Amino acid sequence: MNIVAIMNMAMMYFKLNSGQSAQARYVFKEGMDVISVIAAATKDKKITAAEKKAVVKELREFSKSAIDLLDGIKIPE
Repeated sequence: MNIVAIMNMAMMYFKLNSGQSAQARYVFKEGMDVISVIAAATKDKKITAAEKKAVVKELREFSKSAIDLLDGIKIPE
């Protein structure tokens, strides 16, 4: 990965986190965890059972945090 892509990702992460609620920041953190685990798992172009288990775990945590965030949104009538 080149330095420009890393800087762009860092800037995007900062923009997404600034001014957000704690729950939204937690969703972003879980999303970054998913990205990290998938990147590590696919680095050697093979996915082992343990890596698959780790990806599934992170996706479940992300899904739960995103659903909790959406459930907490109050829509005015």
